[in-house]
Amino acid sequence: MKITYEPFEEIVVKECVLYKNVQNLLYIFAQIRSSGQPVSLNWAKGVVFTHAPLPPSTDQLMEDFLKGRLYVVSVNFALMPEYKEAVNYNSPDGQKIPIPVLNASDNKALCELAEWLKIQK
Repeated sequence: MKITYEPFEEIVVKECVLYKNVQNLLYIFAQIRSSGQPVSLNWAKGVVFTHAPLPPSTDQLMEDFLKGRLYVVSVNFALMPEYKEAVNYNSPDGQKIPIPVLNASDNKALCELAEWLKIQK
């Protein structure tokens, strides 16, 4: 049996939003979490972020996907030098809402995305 590893050659980011601090980014996710929906963030290379890949749902997207191009509709991020398993959103009423953070340091593509994000500020 032959196994071939063929990583993506390019990630195309369509929208990129830098939040001035982690609390501003967490606000969105705290709202989702408080409504009972599961949510988590990624962390790599000093950046906490979320990304929304575009599924290859058309012939053109599938062709690009097979050529090694991944489209990401949106990336929301903030700088966070140290990894934490969870970060708390401090709501105006004093409630702390924990948001889990996944350590994506072992994912080469997400590490490269994080490095690219750091220079977008």
